[in-house]
Amino acid sequence: MLIWVGLAAAGILNGSFAVPMKRVKRWSFEHIWAVFSLLAMVVLPWLAVWTAIPEWRSLLVGTPATGLVRLVALGLTWGVASLLYGLAIDALGVALGISIQLGLSIAAGAILPRLWLDAAPAQSPAVFYAGVALMVAGVIVCARAGQDAPGSGLRGDRTRFRRGLVIAVFGGLGAPLLNIGIQYGTGLLHGDSAGTASGQWVAWTLFLTAAAVTQSGYCFFRVFARGAWSEYFRAPVRAEWLRTCAMAGIWAASIGLYAFSAAALGPLGTSVGWPIFIGLIVVTSNAWGLMLGEWRGKPSGRVRQMLLGSAVLIAATFLVAQGR
Repeated sequence: MLIWVGLAAAGILNGSFAVPMKRVKRWSFEHIWAVFSLLAMVVLPWLAVWTAIPEWRSLLVGTPATGLVRLVALGLTWGVASLLYGLAIDALGVALGISIQLGLSIAAGAILPRLWLDAAPAQSPAVFYAGVALMVAGVIVCARAGQDAPGSGLRGDRTRFRRGLVIAVFGGLGAPLLNIGIQYGTGLLHGDSAGTASGQWVAWTLFLTAAAVTQSGYCFFRVFARGAWSEYFRAPVRAEWLRTCAMAGIWAASIGLYAFSAAALGPLGTSVGWPIFIGLIVVTSNAWGLMLGEWRGKPSGRVRQMLLGSAVLIAATFLVAQGR
């Protein structure tokens, strides 16, 4: 029971981590995302490993080099997918970008591990796949509820629309690499006296560090290319640093909880834990949108549509869990 509570907490935290970013005024997206990625994916995870797992070096030394290379490659690729996620939203808008990418992420993240990682078959396959399909539908409903007024989209710019669509497809298909990478790394590194727990944390830390190379590296490059490095030190920026650090702490805690829960669930972690995790992210982010006034001024029908989509996601979560 505690494992499922941890999984739920991971989804809620991940749906909340970006809230401090709404208060950042002086920094651009690249400023925020570069520091956030470095702290959340490198500094905090390695600090935790360094403090809690003194045998982490022996775990890495005793692991086949080819396995470590594959784990790093998964992390690097997921870092690219994470960047594509933001680029697709910039090109297509929040509604269409999120609906395509999260829909693909849920479906691919739940089904592909069964084919590639030899995950255990569902107890009730029909119920499981019905839950996955319903969850995709719920995400689409929520995304459409948040779309701009008709006529304000990209329909008149076919070239940009097609480019954004391609980016969104690759970003959505690459997003489940977070799930697959954590599961692969947990199986690759295994602790000695501590069982699999030590290897689990070292694995996801190495994976996230690789992801930060592409994600944070790209953002820092953009900051340097624009000659905007001084914004990190130009007063007053203390609040910007604090908010970005808060983002990093919340996100790192969410991924840590998800990694622990997914590993504890075994094969169920990849195929059942992932859709539940994503569904709770969407529900939580919609709730924050209401509390922060993002839906203020929207037609009441759109708000009801968002609430309906959230209810569909909750129902789908129960179906996926029941079908396990």
